[in-house]
Amino acid sequence: MKSWFQLFRLHNAVIAAAGTWLGWFSLRDVRSGVAVAVWGSLSMALLTAAGNADNDVCDLEADRINQPERPLPSNVLSVLSVRITAFVLYVLGIIAAFQVSAKHSILAAVMAALLLAYNRKLKGFPLVGNLAVSLLCALAIYFPEFPQWIHNTLTVCAFAFWATFTREMVKDIEDQTGDGVVGLKTFPLVFGTLVARKLAFVFTAILLASLPLPVVFFGYHWPYLTSVTVLAAPFLVLLLMELSKSGADYRRCQRYLKWMMLGGMLSLLVGALT
Repeated sequence: MKSWFQLFRLHNAVIAAAGTWLGWFSLRDVRSGVAVAVWGSLSMALLTAAGNADNDVCDLEADRINQPERPLPSNVLSVLSVRITAFVLYVLGIIAAFQVSAKHSILAAVMAALLLAYNRKLKGFPLVGNLAVSLLCALAIYFPEFPQWIHNTLTVCAFAFWATFTREMVKDIEDQTGDGVVGLKTFPLVFGTLVARKLAFVFTAILLASLPLPVVFFGYHWPYLTSVTVLAAPFLVLLLMELSKSGADYRRCQRYLKWMMLGGMLSLLVGALT
């Protein structure tokens, strides 16, 4: 069972589900019934787990180099069983979204198609794969407001999109060895590590500078500003310091980003509730 949880990247599935709840709380006075958040979060968790399992199948050769300890490269799980499981989870994710509405099931199906495209094609193009993953994270938050035009969830969606985009850039730098062997054309492989590191630094600086914007433009109050200053900003500062080094530890950078994203989501929840 531990191998399956590792395959699904359970923490990512939980974060996706939490993002849907955060989107629901961000609706404030126009919040719909709680069933939207319940079924939506289940759908996003299932789709995330499916995408992760499917990704491990597609990235098997690269993972033999980048992450040989994972369940497929280490032969703990079989490719066939993982393929079948991923397909079932994709279907269940769409069915869960259908419990909200037919339109939401279409959104979930589009997200599943985007995951399939990312795992097979989009990841191999500079920035395109990064944009796809970032969009998927934003859509998980937008789910409770869909099909209305994005408004109440805009702040949280923008934060999730930009933070994920930055994290994907750092991840691509770390995974260059295996990605290069299998012929992927990620941004660091095409333009070099130095350019990618500088770009990640700029993305991080923009993210840090934008933290006060919800107060200025979206009516968030001092509890949000206090929370984000304590829970998110310090990790961005640490990330900037690490990215400024020529020998940056990119695994450490990813840890900073994960903690920053968690702190940022908690801060945005505080802002939505106050």
